[in-house]
Amino acid sequence: MRSIRYGVSPWTAAVPVKKRPEFPAYRGGSTAAAVIVGGGMAGVMAAYACAAAGVKVILLEANRIGQGGSGRATGFLSSEACESYRELEARAGRRAARAVFEASERAPRELAAAVKRLGIKAGLELRDALRVVPAGTPDKLIRREIDERRAVRLDASWVVPASTTRQTAIPAAGAMRLHDFGFVDPYRLTLGFLSAATKRGVKVFERSRVRKITFNRKNATAMLDGGGAITTENLIICIGEPTDLFKPLKRHLRHEDRYAVLTEPLSAAVRAELGQRAAIVCDTETPSHSLWLTGDHRAIFAGGDQKRPAERLRNQTLVQRTGQLMYELSRLYPAISGTAPAYGWDVPLAHPVDSVLYAGAHRNFPHHQFVFGTSHDPARAYLASRIVMRGVIGKPETEDEHFSFARNL
Repeated sequence: MRSIRYGVSPWTAAVPVKKRPEFPAYRGGSTAAAVIVGGGMAGVMAAYACAAAGVKVILLEANRIGQGGSGRATGFLSSEACESYRELEARAGRRAARAVFEASERAPRELAAAVKRLGIKAGLELRDALRVVPAGTPDKLIRREIDERRAVRLDASWVVPASTTRQTAIPAAGAMRLHDFGFVDPYRLTLGFLSAATKRGVKVFERSRVRKITFNRKNATAMLDGGGAITTENLIICIGEPTDLFKPLKRHLRHEDRYAVLTEPLSAAVRAELGQRAAIVCDTETPSHSLWLTGDHRAIFAGGDQKRPAERLRNQTLVQRTGQLMYELSRLYPAISGTAPAYGWDVPLAHPVDSVLYAGAHRNFPHHQFVFGTSHDPARAYLASRIVMRGVIGKPETEDEHFSFARNL
């Protein structure tokens, strides 16, 4: 039996080192219409979006493109702005809540269309998601959530217990059906958009860490390790979460780790006991879990978000959480009991405190656009890239204000 590969992303591991693109470090000084800091999903998508809109772009990555949080992502994508529309409407009002949910519902379809148009081979599939209510659990809250979404013409419907159990092989009190969730290889997706961006003229530099940023009324300047500097009117920050460069923004996010396991290919006998598998299966726990069977018959199970442990405890926590995920999975599907994961890894996350991603400007940072809180969800990263692109070219849409730091959510 193969040993479990702890702390290794299966997505980056599947791409040989020699086939991973390499770029030089930035040296010298220059100006650019737009400078994007961060070479993960959101960064390369924003680079492509801006370049496609005719903007000259420089992309800076502190380490290697796509090998940070994006390369460690679970691959799940969502069509929800957050899990509870009802709570968001109570805080922000119907207009704002509906706007962010409508934009989020469109994002997976728009991402899928872009992936198809660009010929990106990343295995992207859009599927329904079933948020399952376990048998014996009250369904009042989730039924109310469905009713409130449907009242504003958002996507949601109730699946009766018998149909839920038939589709998931889980004894259930029912489920909420949501369209246009999905799954994709996040590293190959990042490389695909990177290729599209470079074809549009984006200049890419790796191992180019920004150590300091200054700004005045006219522009911002990013100063890099090694002495290089770039001046721009549009500095787009796509680094996953605020670093010490942006200490005042840290309070807007909570820092956690998500855990994921990927099994070896499951036997036909095991797969036969897992239901129709036509949908992504989610649960109603807090934090929630998601389950998907990949095209090569592996199960990926992710969730269990918790406060990020101290670095000295990271490996110990990862082993413990991997075992816990496999235990929880075997409770859902006893047929999987005894199956060992091939990979167990953690995903660094920065969740917005109000659960909705941040994309746009901040009044205390002139000439900046920020993308924070995507939770490494490819659909949210794509939505954020379109918002910051519109900010750069001066053509924001009305709904964009609800994703900015100036919002009242």
